Amino acid sequence: MGFDKLLEGVLKLKVIIRAKTGLHIGGAKENVEIGGIDNIVEKLKVFFTAEKVNGKDKFLDVPYIPGSSLKGKMRSLLEWIEKPQYSDTNNFDNTKPVALAPRKEDKRGQPCGCGKCKICKLFGAHQAQGQEPVRLRFDDFYPTCDTIKLWENTLDSGYVEIKVENMINRIKGVAENPRHTERVIAGSEFEGYITLRIFEGDNLDQFLETLKTGFEMLEDDYLGGSGSRGYGRVEIKLVEYEYKKIDNGKYVNASEDSEIKKALKGVFPELVNEGEVQNAQAL
Repeated sequence: MGFDKLLEGVLKLKVIIRAKTGLHIGGAKENVEIGGIDNIVEKLKVFFTAEKVNGKDKFLDVPYIPGSSLKGKMRSLLEWIEKPQYSDTNNFDNTKPVALAPRKEDKRGQPCGCGKCKICKLFGAHQAQGQEPVRLRFDDFYPTCDTIKLWENTLDSGYVEIKVENMINRIKGVAENPRHTERVIAGSEFEGYITLRIFEGDNLDQFLETLKTGFEMLEDDYLGGSGSRGYGRVEIKLVEYEYKKIDNGKYVNASEDSEIKKALKGVFPELVNEGEVQNAQAL
């Protein structure tokens, strides 16, 4: 049976992620030279037309945060507390008891794939087809202009720092097996958008509360690799929003919608202040 609920609107949140400690989201490297870097960070190519190399635009490798890394981390954290289960109803009103059945034991260690729980609705049902559409969309997060200036003014080469780590032989008391890891330096900021699609019957307050919980858990955990060694502590800030709704078949800006403002104010008051609405008319 296909999904037959109509799309009511799309809520777009502008988010800034600030690295509080060194951040390492691993990338792929075709070849590792002798004495080279073992663990590189994920980067994308960016060109700067002010500089030319052999008459061509100069391209630089700039670190960024893939949307898949942010989405996967938040989903895994939320599943620790939400304990996704499935039901024969789409009603997730906590005041009305429903019959729940746990996930199959052979699915342990994998994301939930029931297609009906709150996590599946927001993040997608794992390996499930024909279920409800995914509500959340995560952009790749790119460094701000101020962050690129920070890198250029503080780093000797490239846009990353190199952290050297060793394993200590506890008998000999000497360092062994050194490894070199690239990290984005503390203080770096990345900006991007998280988009929430809202369908008929969706509980917007509940979805926003879940998203906020995911942000809070991520701030108390870590993003990327080597979190147990202090990497990946981040701060998450919401700075703007835009809401567009379907009105008589047209896709129109409705950021002043009272219901949207009320829902946002209850969960993310920093986006909606008394007498002032910080929304993006043209993102």
